[in-house]
Amino acid sequence: MDYTETANIYSQKLQEPEFKKIQDFMLTKLGVKLAPIKIVMVNSRLIKRLKASGIHNFPDYINYALSTEGIRSGEQQSMIDELTTHKTEFFRENEQFDFFKDEVLPEFVKNYRTPFKIWSAGCSSGEEAYTMAMLLNEFQFNHFGFNFSIEGTDVSKAVVEKAIAGIYGGANIAGLDEKLRKKYFIPFKDGKEDKIQAGNALKDKVKFSVGNLANYVTYPNNMFDVIFCRNTLIYFEDNAKREVVNNLLRKIKLGGYLFVGLSETVSQYSKDIKQMRPSVYKKIG
Repeated sequence: MDYTETANIYSQKLQEPEFKKIQDFMLTKLGVKLAPIKIVMVNSRLIKRLKASGIHNFPDYINYALSTEGIRSGEQQSMIDELTTHKTEFFRENEQFDFFKDEVLPEFVKNYRTPFKIWSAGCSSGEEAYTMAMLLNEFQFNHFGFNFSIEGTDVSKAVVEKAIAGIYGGANIAGLDEKLRKKYFIPFKDGKEDKIQAGNALKDKVKFSVGNLANYVTYPNNMFDVIFCRNTLIYFEDNAKREVVNNLLRKIKLGGYLFVGLSETVSQYSKDIKQMRPSVYKKIG
């Protein structure tokens, strides 16, 4: 691609008709509502896909990405990957993990519910799920007979692949305790950059897969003891959010817990939950 072609791609501006198609697709397919102000963000992120796909204007690109051929080629998934946000880190919103460790786990051991099953819904690149695996491994050392498994899902295939690889560096590992880092991760050289990779003690306990929360039926009802779905619901339109919350609750066992982001509340969506802490709910019906 020469300079003129590259300059032409970067000069492309997403217009309202194409943005409306993307808005309708994201709402219908994922339950995600893109506000009008997001047109600038969408423009910026999809410029990359114009360059990668070789389609040098937005009208033709959008039509292709939303077509049957776009699904078959993987371009639709690539578009979804660009338009979904994946900010995360180890031990993010750590007060929730303290409650999980100090209150939730002892309660389940007392009631002899094992194996303990947990779902990281909207797992992004895996930091949350691996945080859970570290906490549960540490708990297991002091509680003979306790066992667990973790499922992690995200709508983005790209970040699920990162989660499976389990390779992290830079700001991603800033909140990771040095002792846990040495115990559960191994050094990984990525070119000139020193990184770390999740070891088998974590990887053996976590299964990652691509999944859409707006239409998620893979797991049977009453399967999980705890679901973490944090800082994900804020992207859903209200009706879709209600549907997602109630779907998540169907997957939780009676007496199980749902954790959402600290800025999120879901009490208004179900009478079958009791708020135990800000952003922590227990299934009671």
